[in-house]
Amino acid sequence: MKIVNLIGPAVIAGAVRYPVEGPLTVSDTEAEQLKDSGRLDGDPEDLPTEGDEPEDDGLDALKAEELKSLATDEGINLGSANTKPAMVAAIRAARAA
Repeated sequence: MKIVNLIGPAVIAGAVRYPVEGPLTVSDTEAEQLKDSGRLDGDPEDLPTEGDEPEDDGLDALKAEELKSLATDEGINLGSANTKPAMVAAIRAARAA
């Protein structure tokens, strides 16, 4: 299955679909046909599976002081991160590196 964005009306599975509907889920074959006919805005994307969703790391639920403590415990330099969103981003970046 693929996710597609139309640039104009298109018949999908026997029904006329419109760009105003937003991203649509279609079969791989339909996505290829739409791409070949030039009816897509961009390329078809794979439909995410449950396993593709990132696990909740719990950082968003922590307070700023707790984030600072966690960063210290994990040896992460927060640098100039002085807001909660910046600290969360710095910790996630360090963990991903």
